[in-house]
Amino acid sequence: MKQIEVEHRGKISEKKFKELKSFFDKNAKFLGGKDRFSVIYFRSKSKNSEERKNELIDLKLRITNGKTELVMKHGKCSGSDSRKEFIFEIDSSKFDQMIEFLKILGFRHGVLQATTTFAFLYDGIEFALVKVPDWGYYFEAEIVTDNKSVDVADVKIHKHCSELGLKVLDEDAFWKLLDSLNSREGFTFDLDQQDFQQIKKRFQHYF
Repeated sequence: MKQIEVEHRGKISEKKFKELKSFFDKNAKFLGGKDRFSVIYFRSKSKNSEERKNELIDLKLRITNGKTELVMKHGKCSGSDSRKEFIFEIDSSKFDQMIEFLKILGFRHGVLQATTTFAFLYDGIEFALVKVPDWGYYFEAEIVTDNKSVDVADVKIHKHCSELGLKVLDEDAFWKLLDSLNSREGFTFDLDQQDFQQIKKRFQHYF
């Protein structure tokens, strides 16, 4: 069963974003556009990524083009990583109920993210070109595989990223990028202090 997600990431400029989209439009299979809102949970209230480097649980509730999923990835996260991924579809009418359910389980803090993504399949690799409004752009390149093929997938992604002129983030650069994303005013949440309904109003067009 293919459950290991091998994924590499990097920051790109608006110019590179447009160049890649044009290239993939001509040379890759378009998998679709994604308007996504994510509630990403942290174990602590700290905004400092240094304190989360060794966390193995990456839990998020997201709605993409009206479709809701609870996603958990297990393993160390970095600019290039391989983690076990679990995705559970949730009835979108129960998004708020799932927020409350997770709050009762102790998941109350984290960050919010809203993105627009264009996804392409290029030589067996899924490339995602991601726009974060009022912040910038990044790419993700991934292959979902099994434990035996992780190294092969890793080499393949590195090769294609290099050919496309893409720089994969090392661990330090990856956490700096996350700090930049996560420290934006109004994008952290604490459900001990906030009502999710007030948060939801800001991102209503995703629902």
